Amino acid sequence: MTGTTSFWTAWAPYWSYEEDFFLGIEIINQLAVDIISPVLIVGAGQGLLVEQLQKKGFKVDGIDLDPQMVIYAKKRRGLDIIQGDAKNMPFANNSYKTSVIASGVVDFINDEEQIQSIINETLRITDDSGKVFVAFYKYHPKVEKLLKLINLITDDGLHRFQKMYEMCRLSIDKPMECIKVIENEANIGFFHALLILVKSQMFLPKKEKRSNKRWAEAWKKATKELDNPKYLIDCAPEFLPYRNEEKIRKLFAQLNFNIHNMRVYDNCTIVQI
Repeated sequence: MTGTTSFWTAWAPYWSYEEDFFLGIEIINQLAVDIISPVLIVGAGQGLLVEQLQKKGFKVDGIDLDPQMVIYAKKRRGLDIIQGDAKNMPFANNSYKTSVIASGVVDFINDEEQIQSIINETLRITDDSGKVFVAFYKYHPKVEKLLKLINLITDDGLHRFQKMYEMCRLSIDKPMECIKVIENEANIGFFHALLILVKSQMFLPKKEKRSNKRWAEAWKKATKELDNPKYLIDCAPEFLPYRNEEKIRKLFAQLNFNIHNMRVYDNCTIVQI
């Protein structure tokens, strides 16, 4: 399974368009009632969640593996996100009362040993009386149904992530080619494929429509700035795991972590351990 390091680095200049989608402002605001300072955001990216919780009066730190994300957090928000590996964090035992592993961290990983290492390390730096939340990305049920229809989410729980980005690109640059891809992937006729493309642009939930618009804006900006904007697509992971509630419970059981609570939102599942 293709790694994600080059993906985050390449998308860092354009991540402001995409960062508020899975575990974003709306969900962290709802989670805030159960958060206690001091807080650590693991996979803080460009500091969206750190900034939002700081606005609410929490003492918050953030850590992220990608140095470009750290640079942009400083540039955009004036935040000093720590550049470091979630499997070996530079914090003492019991440093935080609440730790949040953001979406784009363990949910993007298929290797269970890596996931266990990240969660164990997060538990180490979190006080024994504190709370650890782990985020898993998901799509709105309407979007999930569509992605399964065109085989972008497979029956065995893989998300063809790079292919999805490529289809997003085609829908902007070459919509007729995008329709042909939908035809082939879903094994349907031209007009049915055209209808699916129209629905994907017009009849999705509000948040998804906004995300599609923002992605298009990011892509258009990239095409003006980069000699080879398609690199943004090529460096995306070919596959990501796509875990529903059942798969998440199975994962934590296999790793011997007890789930205290699970909250399922339209675009994110939050597990408290």
